[in-house]
Amino acid sequence: MKKYVLLLLYSILTTVILPNTVTAQSKRLKAQLSYNTFYSPADGPYLETYLAVTGNSVYYKQQANGKFIANIEIKVTFKQDSAIKFFDKYNLISPESDSSENITFNFLDQQRYPLANGTYQFELSIADLNAAEKIPFLVTQPIKLGYYPHIVAISDIQLIESYSKAEPGKESVITKCGYNLVPFVDNYYPQSKDKISFYAEIYNTSKVTDGGVYLLNYYIETYEQKRILENFRGFSKRGASEVGVLLSEFPIESLPSGNYNLVVEVRSNKNEILAFKECSFIRFSPLADEQKAGELEKVNIENTFVTALTNTDTLAEFISSLRPIATSQEVMFHTNQLRKAEIEQMQKFFYDFWARRDPSNPEQAWLDYNEEVKKVNAEFSTKTFKGYETERGRVYLKYGPPNQRVQEYHEPSAYPYEIWQYYKVGSQQNRKFVFYNTDLVTNNFSILYSDVLGEQTGNKNWQVELHKRDTPLKDDSRDFNTRDFTPGNNVFKNFENPR
Repeated sequence: MKKYVLLLLYSILTTVILPNTVTAQSKRLKAQLSYNTFYSPADGPYLETYLAVTGNSVYYKQQANGKFIANIEIKVTFKQDSAIKFFDKYNLISPESDSSENITFNFLDQQRYPLANGTYQFELSIADLNAAEKIPFLVTQPIKLGYYPHIVAISDIQLIESYSKAEPGKESVITKCGYNLVPFVDNYYPQSKDKISFYAEIYNTSKVTDGGVYLLNYYIETYEQKRILENFRGFSKRGASEVGVLLSEFPIESLPSGNYNLVVEVRSNKNEILAFKECSFIRFSPLADEQKAGELEKVNIENTFVTALTNTDTLAEFISSLRPIATSQEVMFHTNQLRKAEIEQMQKFFYDFWARRDPSNPEQAWLDYNEEVKKVNAEFSTKTFKGYETERGRVYLKYGPPNQRVQEYHEPSAYPYEIWQYYKVGSQQNRKFVFYNTDLVTNNFSILYSDVLGEQTGNKNWQVELHKRDTPLKDDSRDFNTRDFTPGNNVFKNFENPR
């Protein structure tokens, strides 16, 4: 495969630190990897990778021409059931620099890999070849591709830094459907970013749509509550085609800090959803947060239930109890704006919170929720934390009571643990939480493992960690096996079939 390396001078706002094992004087390679899957009707599915490297985090070596360059070795492997399906190795060379000090640029590598439909274990090895010790750092990630010629589908949503029309005959690896797309590798948008630009492809609408047209919707929603933000949505009516293109952007100057989803959906002319895709991102904007505080002043609480809440401490406690079900924006607003707020502003926030969730009867919505808060406080409180502040209390309030709950406090070699099973969490089926208590004294259980998207997942060998109470286990990397532990071990059975 021919290699293309795109070298850009740009600023990485947030990076993932990839530690190198090098000398005491060494640096740490800072890089960020993201990827998207796409489909070509002619060539089939493929994966694009985007690797951003922080320029001043790598070593530079002087060349014959007196310039300095960095040299990074990259190895890419795709495996299925331990069998290597694709392997690639190449060097990523930095732009030239007049000095090895005070590096102000960063550089970006983009690659494409044709892959058949299926699930892969993606492995990326990165090594700084100019470092004293060239020990690579390995990243692994499961990848799934599933594009079929008879099914309407949407590619992954690509966040982009900038775009332009591609000149005929000058296409490159960053060209798709006639556009040069410079990827935005991060998903963090600080206040300095005033827009979010994105690209997606829509496949096979010509084969299944009725009447030859479809509706393309795209919008921003809150990550936790899936609430669509009316000021951040767009749509267009499209003619059916083999491959359609969405290249658009939203101004985000007024978007408050928080976690969001960027969503694209395809609907039939009968308003049936044919395909759906989302991409999460983070926004941080103190200026927009201040504007949000100004909007709260316009909330009318006259003749509402909150006017009876006149004790500052009581209202502050009520607001704190909302955190398990609050959006990230609401949590941040509470943290930054309400700590020193007047009672009226607190009342307005509290009313607005419930009016957004149940406009017809916000008071009853609060009363119902407060009954659940009382339950978790009664069962999960500790000497230090109220029930809603604990992990079990938060999960209970956010997702409701579990359908199945295993409480095992005396299993040999294991810390006290609980396994909660939910038959359904949103669109997810059969999801579980594992809580455990390592201090053996308090009632405070923390999350050890969960397969609910957006929750702490831990590692695949969480069972090993659970059984470290009085069983020293030297190798935490091996796969869990119930025979490794003492008689009476029931965690595997309890997890697979909670009762």
